[in-house]
Amino acid sequence: MFFDEQSLVRCFLEHAQVSSPWGEIRIKPEFFYNRGRTDLVAVSEDGKVIAFEAKLKYWKTALHQAYRNKCFADLSYVLLPEDSALFASRYSGEFTRRGVGLCFVSDNDLKIIHEAAESVPLQPWLRAQAFSYACASQR
Repeated sequence: MFFDEQSLVRCFLEHAQVSSPWGEIRIKPEFFYNRGRTDLVAVSEDGKVIAFEAKLKYWKTALHQAYRNKCFADLSYVLLPEDSALFASRYSGEFTRRGVGLCFVSDNDLKIIHEAAESVPLQPWLRAQAFSYACASQR
């Protein structure tokens, strides 16, 4: 279904613009920061910064990256295709332990399998940068 992570992210963006489990969100791809790059960063209507790490199947790598994103994000999710997400959901304890959510995108759906735990980011200055980045108009 998805040939690469870019096609997964594009599909997510298409669904998120129409309807998302987080309500209306402002979202942008590739937020770069000192420790890396998150695939998507969003701001919800209530001002929460949400980070998404997209992978086609390597959910453990995405989980590690999503956990790292909690340094700036109020909520952090792993984004997978549906079949990979259903497999990863068998390890929900790993997601709970790290406070990271799990969601999937398919051709016609965007669903949360495991809710992320809201947390206070350790680097509020970086959160402010992510907030500004996601809210900036796209050119």
